[in-house]
Amino acid sequence: MRKKITWGMLALAVALLLGSTIGSTRAALTYYSENYVAEITVSQIGVSLLENGEVVSSRDYDENEWKVSTNQEGGSGSGALLKDLLKEGEKLAFNKRYEERLTVKNSGTIDTYVRVRVYRYWTRDGRKLTTLSPDLIDLNFANEDKWVKNPEQTAECTELFYKGILPSGQETEAFVDGVRIDGAVASEAAIETNGNVVTTTYKYDGVEFHVDVEVDAVQTHNAQEAIKSAWGVDASGLGIL
Repeated sequence: MRKKITWGMLALAVALLLGSTIGSTRAALTYYSENYVAEITVSQIGVSLLENGEVVSSRDYDENEWKVSTNQEGGSGSGALLKDLLKEGEKLAFNKRYEERLTVKNSGTIDTYVRVRVYRYWTRDGRKLTTLSPDLIDLNFANEDKWVKNPEQTAECTELFYKGILPSGQETEAFVDGVRIDGAVASEAAIETNGNVVTTTYKYDGVEFHVDVEVDAVQTHNAQEAIKSAWGVDASGLGIL
């Protein structure tokens, strides 16, 4: 009899408006799931994304159904990240490091391996701007002895694998512990002179920066094969196992 492993992924996107004022920091939360052939049926796998010790969102498979919860009213569909980054009335300051501790918790009842993908990019009017540098969205990636980076990185996406098994009920060390918007944003400008009138247009005026986080997990049975099937990487070669 052929059985299947089920693994869950949660994705979190956060946008923060850069301009004269800072808008609300809301995150659209979307979930995905995949099945692939293996040797065992997983019925109680679960994963949660935590921000500064609080659960932002979680997705757990239990009793043949996915149970979803978020920190938003209603508990499903969307969650909020960075909502407490700024104090009331405070504006975002360039070059200031804000505490932003992101971790993963195994909220299921079986041990798992964990992967995180972190995306950084800019948008204007809902459209991604590929000409603006993701590097100016400065995330402090932490605990590099516990989080293994995929060497095939892009400026926009950083893929991290938690080293070793994450037992049921346990939380990882932080993979990010701070966020900063590089002050070089303010120097990116075009200057036009028309007679005695000089007009300065800042390249980043009216744009939003986005940090998207995807978290997923696979169970530990036949881990090498499961990780290769789900994530497309050689776990032994990366030192995950």
